[in-house]
Amino acid sequence: MNTFIKHAKHTIFCLIIFSNTCFGKEFNELFVIYEPIQSPSKIEQSINNSFNSMIYRLSGNSSPSNIWKIINAGNSRKDFIQSYSIKNLNNESFLQVYFDKDLLIKKFNELSIPIIGNSRPVVLFLINISSGSSDPYFLSASEVNSNLDKMIIDLFRRTSSYRGVFLELPEFDLIDKNALSIHEKFINSNNFIASQYNSDEIIEIDILNIGLNSWTMSGDVSFEYVGDNFEEIFITQLKEFLNLRIDSILKKYLIDISKNKLVTISIANIDNYENYIKSKNIINNLVGIKEIDINKFKLDKLTYLVEIYGDIDDVIKELSVNSFIAINNIYLDTNTLELEFKE
Repeated sequence: MNTFIKHAKHTIFCLIIFSNTCFGKEFNELFVIYEPIQSPSKIEQSINNSFNSMIYRLSGNSSPSNIWKIINAGNSRKDFIQSYSIKNLNNESFLQVYFDKDLLIKKFNELSIPIIGNSRPVVLFLINISSGSSDPYFLSASEVNSNLDKMIIDLFRRTSSYRGVFLELPEFDLIDKNALSIHEKFINSNNFIASQYNSDEIIEIDILNIGLNSWTMSGDVSFEYVGDNFEEIFITQLKEFLNLRIDSILKKYLIDISKNKLVTISIANIDNYENYIKSKNIINNLVGIKEIDINKFKLDKLTYLVEIYGDIDDVIKELSVNSFIAINNIYLDTNTLELEFKE
C-alpha cells in the first residue's frame, strides 16, 4: 500500500510538471553576448552594452533597474567579464563577450534578483501582410518580399539574442502552401499554421495597406497610420510590444534564488570517461545549480547531491530541454531525479 501511495505521489507530480504546456528550448551560449561594434573607438561602449544585454537576458526584465542595482552596489561592468574578442559575422563586426556565470548568479543572489535558466520560451509569430502590390502572404524567415519583411526579421533576430528567447516565423513547404491555397475558404489559416508548430505563445498580426500611405494593423498589435514613414513607425511599435510581451512571458520562467533545496540527481548510462565529463558539464551549466558534489559512482550510474536555487521543478524545466538527457523518474517525497545520458 505504501509503495502504491509513493508511486501515486510520483505520478501526480509528473503530471503537474509536464501537463503545463511548455515547449521551451535550450538557449545555447546563455552567458555569451555578441554586441555590434559601431567603430574601433567605441569598444568601451560595446563592452558596457554587452553587460546591459547580459543582465536583461538573465533577469528576464527589460527595465534598467537591475543594471543600476548591480552598479550601485559597487560593481564595475568589467568585473563580470571573463574575456572578449572581435568576431566578424555576416560581414558585421561584433564583440564576443564571455561572462562569468558563477559570479553573476552570486551577485543576483546577494541583491535578491530572480534569474532565468537555460530553458527559454518559443514564441511563434503569424504575420499576415497585404501590401496591395502583391497577393497577401504570411511572413516567413526564408522568404523576404519587401524591405519591411527584412526589418521585421532583423528585429526578431536581434531581440531573440538580446532577451534570450526564441522568436520564430513559420516555414512553408509546397504542401503547406497548397493546403492553404486549396482550403483557405474552409479553414482558419492561422489555426492551421499554428497546429504545425510547438510554441509557448502565438502572436498574430495583420498588416493591411488600405490606400496611398494608409495602413491599418490588427491583432496583437493594433493601430492605424497615414504618412510616409510607416515602416519605421511599425518597427518602433513592434519593438515596444515585444519588450512588454517578453517581460510578461519570462515571468513564468523566473527562479527564486532566495530559496535553496537539496536534490539527489542520478544519471544512468555513464559508461566511459567522456560521458562522465559531458554529463557533469550538463549539471554544472544549469543556472539553477548552487553547489554540486558527487555522492556515489556505481557501475554505469553517477549520483550527485546538488544544492539548487528555487524549486525542483526549476531544475526539471532546465533539464527537460537538454537533448543529451532523458528524465526517467521524479520522486517528490525524496527530492530525487533519475536521469539517463543519451549519446
